Parts: sequence; structure tokens; C-alpha cells
Amino acid sequence: MIQNSGKEPIDLQEIFQTVWQGRKLILKVCAIVFVLSCIIVLSIPRQYSASTTLAPEFSNSSGLSGNISSLASMVGVNIGNGGEDALYPEIYPDIVGSTEFLVGLFDVNVKSADGSINCTLYEYLKYKQKHAWWSFIGKGIKAVVSLIAPPKDDLKAGADKVDPFWLSKEQEEIYKGLSGCISCMVDKKTSVITIGFSAQDPLIAATMTDSLKQKLQDFIIEYRTSKARNDLRYVEKLCAENKLAYDKTRAKYAAYCDSHKGTILQAYISEQENLENELQLTMTAYSQMVQQVQMAKAKVQEKTPAFTVVDSTTVPLKPSKPKRVLIVVVCVFLAFVCTSSYIYFKRNKNDIQKVK
Repeated sequence: MIQNSGKEPIDLQEIFQTVWQGRKLILKVCAIVFVLSCIIVLSIPRQYSASTTLAPEFSNSSGLSGNISSLASMVGVNIGNGGEDALYPEIYPDIVGSTEFLVGLFDVNVKSADGSINCTLYEYLKYKQKHAWWSFIGKGIKAVVSLIAPPKDDLKAGADKVDPFWLSKEQEEIYKGLSGCISCMVDKKTSVITIGFSAQDPLIAATMTDSLKQKLQDFIIEYRTSKARNDLRYVEKLCAENKLAYDKTRAKYAAYCDSHKGTILQAYISEQENLENELQLTMTAYSQMVQQVQMAKAKVQEKTPAFTVVDSTTVPLKPSKPKRVLIVVVCVFLAFVCTSSYIYFKRNKNDIQKVK
């Protein structure tokens, strides 16, 4: 016997005997639960998960702010990178989960491992997904409800182009389904990014993980280099204008020299010198702008972040969920516990009624 905090002792032998007497009922219940749980888990489509890990490069921080950021990261706190860059790893999950980011993945081409699927991600999520049998019951109920109380017309129905600002009901359902397939986690201490994707096909899961990684890298590069690229475009425009002015001045100077060849009049000589000076000025301006273009290109390259792939994507060999064996074992165990408890408490109740 086990003493229960000064109260009535718990007789394990009595409990065991009671459970043993009701073993037939327990076996029946466990068998039924085993069969039902097997039917349920076998009806749930298998999911494969792929992931990749990245270590992003930060903008250089200097002075006291850089030292404070380094000290903060040692205790698991990230305070940015000295105010030079507003896009730090902690907000990458928000970026990956944003509507515009996910809608941009709709047109990614996916292909299954057996070759039976070869379409865009949008078409795969809409037409090629497998569903458990009870999901059709829910669809049937919705269909009956829609007949009784027809839903309001979707103003965006039939729209060919996907607009992140205004999604149709169908597009929103696909977007929510895609959002549930994606995972993005950031280690606050190391700022290492782990990106994952789950799909019913292992090759699609790996393909979309790579696409997610590339799209996130492109987004970060676009943000980090936006100002430098705007400066580059502006300098290239000025360079083109200076080249045009230089070409016109050079052509004008050459034409004047050809038409006044051998002339010794001072007026012609003075005009030629003026044209030479103008040509020299335009050539100097053009040369300086060419140098500015090269510097602007170097600035873009300097601002372009590098990404270190810590763990590359691989095609998963085993499904990640559902855990079929675990689910069945847990269900059978719960059935055993509940049935045993029912038998024990029912016997105690009957004993108490007999005593009365």
C-alpha cells in the first residue's frame, strides 16, 4: 500500500485486480480505439519538411554602438546594428510571412519526385493537394449552407492577376495554406536564420525551401543596395549626358578645323582656341563622370550583403508528420487509462451503494 498524504491508503493490488477483472472491456475498447486511430492517421496525408540555415552579413557598425551591439548579442539580446540598417534578422520571419512576399511565390514552378506534378505552386496548392476524407464532409456542409444562404459575390472573382493589396477569396485561401507550410526562425544570439517548407512531396518541399531562401536573399539585397543603386542610376544618367555633350563638342571642333584648314586669320584662330577649351572642359567633365560611375558601382558591390549557407537544403527521405505510430500508441494508452479508471471508479461506487 502507498500512503497518500495521511489520507486513505492507495491499494495497488486492489487496483490491479479491479483492472484485471475488467480486462475484456479494456481489450475491446483498446482494440476499437486502435482500429479507429489507424483509420484516422492513415487518412491524414503525409508531410515532408525541408530546411536550410543561413548566416547573414551585417552592415559594419563602428564606435560605441557597435560595441554595445556585440555585448548585447552575448546575452541573447539584439539591438540592431548601430542604427545603420533597419532590416535586422529578428524581423525576417515577419518579412517571410508578409502577403506580398508569399504572393510572389505563387508563380514558382514545382515538380514532384515521381514526375506526376509539374505546375506552379498556386496550381499545386489549389488542385494537387491531398486531403483527409472528413474534409469533404466540411465542404459538403458548406455547399448545403451556400444553397440555403448564398454568399455575397466576390468582387475579385475571376481576376487573372494576383494583387497583394486585394486578394480574392480563393487567392486568400491559397495564401493562408501557403503561410501554414512555411517556417522561419532566427537565433537571437547568433542571428542564424533557419528557413523551412512542408509539402506532401519531398522534392517540392526542397524546391520551395531553396526558392524561399533565394527570395529572402533577393529581398535583403534589394533593401540594402536600394540607395546605392539609385545613386548609380543617377550618375549613369549624368555620365550619358556628359558623353553626349562631349561628342557634340568634338564633332563641332573637328568640323570647324576641317572647314578652316590653313586659315591664318586671328579671328579663326581665336575661335579654334575657344572650341579647344570647350572640348577640353567637356572631356574633363565626362572623364570625371566615368570615374563617378565606377565608384558608384563599387558602392553597390560594397553594400551587397553576403550570405553563408550553414546547412544546405536536401530532399527529405522520411515524412515529418503525422507521427503515425506515436499517435496510435497515445490513443491506445489513453483508452486504456480511461477505461481502467471507469472500471475502478464504477466498482467503488457499487461497493459504496452496497454498504449503504
